[in-house]
Amino acid sequence: MLSAYFELWKREPILRRTLVISFLADIAFGALIPFVNFYLSDELKAPPYVTGLAFSGYLAVETFLKAPFGALSDRWGRKIVMLIGLLIAIFTTLLLGSVSNHHAVMLLFPLTGVGFAAFFPAIAAFVADHSPEEHRAGMIGILNLSYLSGLGISAALGFLLHHHAGTYTHAFFITAVILTFAGILVLLFLPSSKDQGDRKSKTNQRFLFKPRFARLPALSRPVFVLAAVFGVSQFAASMQVPVIVPYAKQILHLTDLELGLGIGFTAGALALMAVPVGRISDDIGHETSLRIALLSASIALALFPFAKSIFVIAGLGVLIGFVWLLAFPAALALVSEIVTDQERGAAVGLIYGGQGIGAIFGAPVGGIIAELVIKFSSSKALGLKFPFIVGASFLALAFLLTFWLSYELSKRPVEAEEQE
Repeated sequence: MLSAYFELWKREPILRRTLVISFLADIAFGALIPFVNFYLSDELKAPPYVTGLAFSGYLAVETFLKAPFGALSDRWGRKIVMLIGLLIAIFTTLLLGSVSNHHAVMLLFPLTGVGFAAFFPAIAAFVADHSPEEHRAGMIGILNLSYLSGLGISAALGFLLHHHAGTYTHAFFITAVILTFAGILVLLFLPSSKDQGDRKSKTNQRFLFKPRFARLPALSRPVFVLAAVFGVSQFAASMQVPVIVPYAKQILHLTDLELGLGIGFTAGALALMAVPVGRISDDIGHETSLRIALLSASIALALFPFAKSIFVIAGLGVLIGFVWLLAFPAALALVSEIVTDQERGAAVGLIYGGQGIGAIFGAPVGGIIAELVIKFSSSKALGLKFPFIVGASFLALAFLLTFWLSYELSKRPVEAEEQE
C-alpha cells in the first residue's frame, strides 16, 4: 500500500507539488467550517438563524459557482483560476478575523465560498490534465488523501489555538497564512497549462457565455447523469448528518472518547488507502468501480442501524469511506473520458455542483424524516434509525442510475465529440 505513495512521489513531480498545495488548501477549508460555526454560536452568541443563513449561503455559493469557475479554468487556465480562488479566500478569511459583528460574518462566509468554488474544481481538473490516462483515477486519489489529512489537522490546529488564545480570530489569520502559502506554491511551481498553444487557439474560438457553450460536451447528457448520480449519493449521505451523533450517543450510548477514536481510526485508515483504492478503479474500469461503490455503500448504510458495537460501526464507516475513495476518482476519471481537455473543468464543476445540491437538501430532509417518524411512532430509536434506511434506498437509486449512464455513454463515443 505504501509503495503506491512512494511510486507517486518519485514518478510524478507535478502531482506531488499539487498534493502539497491541495493539502494546504484542505487544511484551510476544513478549518473554516467549524471555526465559523463556533465563532458565531459560542463567541459572538449569534442567534441560530444567523448561523443557519451563513452556512446556507456558503453552500449555495459554492454549489452553483463551481461549474462556471470550472468552465473559466478551461478558458483562462487552471493556474489563473486557482490563484483567483485563493486570493478571494485569503481576503475574506482576513476579514472574518477582523470583524466581531455576527451579521458581517454571515455575509463574509459565503464570499469565502466563492474562493473555494473557484479553487477545487480547477485543481481537480489540473490533476486530471497531468495524469497518465491509464493511471488517472489513482492519481486523482491524491485529492482524497489531502482532503482526509487536511480535515484531521485543521480541527486540531483550530481548537489548540482557541484553547491558548480564548478566541477563534487567531485561527482565521493562521488560515489566511496557510492559504497564502498555497497561493505562492501555485504561482511558483505549477505550469500555466499543459498545452498552452492548443488552449489559446480554442479559447479564442469560443467565449464562455456564447450560445456555443450550451453545446459543449461538458454539458452533455452523460455528464448530467453522472452529476445526478453524485447528487443523489450526497443527498443520501447528508441525510445522516442530523442523526448520526444523537444515534451514537442516545441509542448506542457511545462516549465522546469512543466517538473520537472511531472517527480518528476511520479517517486514518481512509487516508492511507486513498491512492491505492483509486488505482483499483483504473484496473477494473471506472464504470464498474462506480457501480460496486454505490451498491456497497447502500448495503453498508442499510446495516448501520443494526450495529451495536463501536468496532462494527467503525468497520461500516471504513467501508462507506472506502466506497467514496473508489467512487470519486472513478467519476472524475470517467469525466475525462467523456469530454475533451478543453471542457474538463466545466464537467468537473458540474459533478461538484451535483454533490453540493445533494448536500444542501439532504441534511434538512434527514432531520425532518427523523422528527416525523418519532412523532408518529413515539419511538426515538426508530426515528433516528429511519434516515439510514431511506439513505440506503437513495444510494440504491444512484446505483441504478449508473446503468442509465452506461446506456448514454454507449450512444455517445468520445471520438465524435472531439470532432465537434
